Amino acid sequence: MEKMEEVVSKKIRSALDPVHLELEDESASHSGHQPFQNPASHFRAVIVSAHFKDKSLVERHRMVYDLLKEELKGAIHALALKTFTPEEWGKK
Repeated sequence: MEKMEEVVSKKIRSALDPVHLELEDESASHSGHQPFQNPASHFRAVIVSAHFKDKSLVERHRMVYDLLKEELKGAIHALALKTFTPEEWGKK
């Protein structure tokens, strides 16, 4: 069985073809947080993709949430996102 981090990474890479992807499993720091049912349920992601060009922050986040809608129904409890175009990322 694939780890949730691998599932999330594959879906993001497949749909958004990111030039940069950081995916951090923060579940251990939330182990006392209820409901804590899945050992990999809290993630933080930095995604840099040309697919975000001309999209608002809300639109970008919706794109990612739509990709992970099944996982967000239960396996993923929290997902913190930072989304950039390659041009925005290059200015950092």
